[in-house]
Amino acid sequence: MNGTEVRRRRWEDTALAVLSYPANLALAGVAAFILSLGVVTWLSAAVAAGRALHRWQEHGDDAVFTQTFREMAATWRRTWLLSVVATVLAAMVLVNLLFLGTRESPAAFLLATAMLPVAGALLLLALMLPAAASRDRDATTAQWLRAVVALGAQRPISSLVLLSIVAAFGLTCVLLPTIVPFLGISLPVWLALVATGNGAGTAADQREHPARRRLRPEGRLRRAPSA
Repeated sequence: MNGTEVRRRRWEDTALAVLSYPANLALAGVAAFILSLGVVTWLSAAVAAGRALHRWQEHGDDAVFTQTFREMAATWRRTWLLSVVATVLAAMVLVNLLFLGTRESPAAFLLATAMLPVAGALLLLALMLPAAASRDRDATTAQWLRAVVALGAQRPISSLVLLSIVAAFGLTCVLLPTIVPFLGISLPVWLALVATGNGAGTAADQREHPARRRLRPEGRLRRAPSA
């Protein structure tokens, strides 16, 4: 293989690796959107999508659409109650913010301001839970919740940046609602995986992503086997 063919192959591999990100995010997003049509299942769907995206990032499993459904089947018993509670709390916060937003009194402004940290905490929980469930796939719900607290405490700056980006993305979804079925769940979940190191540190998830493996320069000398 001459130099021109090597460069062309490397360029093609790079293009495929780049294009796999929006494609797999959209596929996982569609699967999560279908699973969240039950309304109270949105958090369970986010956990399933996060675990599917984690398998893609760490093991190169591109079947993120079907894998999201498999992960839902594997985790819904551990997440359904938390998803219902999160839905009720989110609805209460949203209703209160909308009600207080229609009032012009200083007290209403102060109460609405006080609700913002609560809304941020709920959003951070929804973002960090898929990351925690991806790090320890066999843990209980209580262990995942403790991991969520640990992740937020260990990365305060990253958590604030993550919340800001996701809030901006939420405003974008309001302006462009057609992207919600494709990226409404998967993109915030993927950003949370990136912010938490994409599950780095687990013993079983240290394989090199095939896309990154293809991008390594060819012709590197192999290490001679030890005697």
